[in-house]
Amino acid sequence: MDGPVRRVNVPPIAPQEVTPARLATATAAPAPEPTAPAFEYRKKPAKRRWIKRGLLTVGLLALLVGGWVVGSALLAARNIISHSNGGAPALAANVDITKLKGEGDGRINILVLGIGGSGHDGANLSDTIMIMSIDPKTKNTAMLSVPRDLYVKIPATGKYQTQYGKINAANAYGGPDLARKVVQNVIGVPIHYYIQVDFSGFKQAIDAVGGVDINVPTALYDSQFPCDNDRGYCPLSIKAGQQHMNGTVALRYARCRHNVCGGDFGRAARQQQVLAALKTKSMQLSTLTNPVKLTGLISALGSHVKTDLQLEEIKKMATIAKDIDTSKITNKVLDYGQPDSLLIDGSGLIAGAGSIELPKAGNFDYSDIQDFVKNIFVDHYITDENARIEVQNGSGITGLAGIVVTSLKAAHYNVADPLNADGSYAKTVIYDYTNGKKPYTIKYLENRFGVKAQRMAAPSVSPSPGGGAAPEIRIIVGSDYKRSGSSR
Repeated sequence: MDGPVRRVNVPPIAPQEVTPARLATATAAPAPEPTAPAFEYRKKPAKRRWIKRGLLTVGLLALLVGGWVVGSALLAARNIISHSNGGAPALAANVDITKLKGEGDGRINILVLGIGGSGHDGANLSDTIMIMSIDPKTKNTAMLSVPRDLYVKIPATGKYQTQYGKINAANAYGGPDLARKVVQNVIGVPIHYYIQVDFSGFKQAIDAVGGVDINVPTALYDSQFPCDNDRGYCPLSIKAGQQHMNGTVALRYARCRHNVCGGDFGRAARQQQVLAALKTKSMQLSTLTNPVKLTGLISALGSHVKTDLQLEEIKKMATIAKDIDTSKITNKVLDYGQPDSLLIDGSGLIAGAGSIELPKAGNFDYSDIQDFVKNIFVDHYITDENARIEVQNGSGITGLAGIVVTSLKAAHYNVADPLNADGSYAKTVIYDYTNGKKPYTIKYLENRFGVKAQRMAAPSVSPSPGGGAAPEIRIIVGSDYKRSGSSR
């Protein structure tokens, strides 16, 4: 019965033009430093009082410097931190299983949006879209870049109707929250937080830590690199080899896209490289213990960054981040033109859409992309339980069980080869033979298939050819099953 399933494309409506808004900026000024006490002659018996006063002065100085840093940080925090509608369950000491929405909730998934900011054309278009995913238990980290020209459905906001357009427009239409909703629909895993940064904040953050060290694999040249005032071109040339870059050079390196720079996909890979280098530099002891560098970094963030990470969550994230080995980070870019690419060049395929990318699986069908994302964003709740799963096809649709098995394997489930059910099933069922001993796997499968698992007595043998260990969970796919990943 197993074989491919036909997909049908639905023509979208034409996109609407975005009118970018300007960002508000704020800066924090440090408090003046105290003046040193004048030396005063005392007789020997007063020596202890002099020492006490000296220590008191040093303590006061330390307190004021600490207050300067903390005060700047708190002022910056008010500028950058917005209200959070939730958070990553994986950050909690004891995870509430009822708060796990789906595969990927065992990680901390952060959407990073890069915008031009005030003074740039399309100030709020998110030309950098990246998802950083961290497993707080294993410290496994992956970064995935999504091309700005991916053609998507953008839900209605208070100001705009539902429409179709490039994914980078979502942030301009409805801010980071809308961008998160759109990106989450594409990648198929929960996004717990967002961080939005503009060009100025990017440069200032790198300068605040004293620059970053980048190994440039090949020489770069971009004859169409925009000038700082966005008027005309200022050709860019960067030599190959190990280089120390300040904020201006690092931003240019990350933005280069024409000629030999590899287009948007080459640019996305370099952006990941720069962020990894910034993480390495900012976590060094010399940065963390230097009030000037630390305050400069905080000031840069306070003026040009927006996030819904809360202060306590930022502290926890810093503790986790210090143990991440940047040399072992998985870096991936959604692209087209390669044998294993998940996108195609959609230019000219949709009237009025311009230069766009589309999923290879079909217009607005993100199922292959979601399988790919879950493969690199490994959820340890699934792998730790390692439940034996069996999938049977009771739908009457040839090949459907095979599609389900492939998708589950991509998400690191321990699943056997597909089988045919004894009869026809109108609805999908899940049988739990573990008596609730694999709760995370059951929770994720219930979310994936939209059904409640039924606890049953464990079967004595597996019906699969050749025998083998009995399944702990059995899924019988019914005719009601619809594969996730399509917004059609």
